[in-house]
Amino acid sequence: ALVDRLADAVPDARVTTCASWSERQLADQLAEGRLDFALAGTCGSAAPPGAEGLVWREIAVDPVFVMLPEDHARAAAPEVALAELAGEEWACVPGDGCFGDCFTAACARAGFTPHRMYETDTSSLVHLVQVGRAIGLCRATFPAAPGIVTRPLSGTPLAWRHLLGWHAGTQDADTAATVLAQARVAHAGVAARSDSYTAWLAAHRVP
Repeated sequence: ALVDRLADAVPDARVTTCASWSERQLADQLAEGRLDFALAGTCGSAAPPGAEGLVWREIAVDPVFVMLPEDHARAAAPEVALAELAGEEWACVPGDGCFGDCFTAACARAGFTPHRMYETDTSSLVHLVQVGRAIGLCRATFPAAPGIVTRPLSGTPLAWRHLLGWHAGTQDADTAATVLAQARVAHAGVAARSDSYTAWLAAHRVP
């Protein structure tokens, strides 16, 4: 969504992308001048990856949702309590932040220790949920996929913060402001296309 918006807002710019599961690697690439900007995520209020001269600005904070097979007993519920999933196995994408620890702590507060966790790429995560092998942990804006539903966790025990980073010494301030504004609009557009997230925002009176 951000690439699309930048193409419209700055048609003369040449935009390329690369991806990494490691927020630290992205920070290093910013510091080395190998990236102009980085989109990264942190768990809740965790600090962004640190490197001298880097600036991080918040795009949005989303609740973490669960991804359920559409025939799951809780699939029709508007929200799911984490404790109701105590007997399940889990799946998530990899990363080098504190999300795994935060999830384990949230489960402990809900009164259980999670069973097996599958750490895998996004397409495999979706497959594990579709076949009923695991419950997926996902961002609230996760797009719809056949055979699954996404649902918020009651009380929002986990949150995900989207950040845009750049190097203050090498990046033009006006360009950074443009990219940040477009990133925020892009996120809002993706959120608006998610029925489950739109319902959550309305229920919690979030504009």
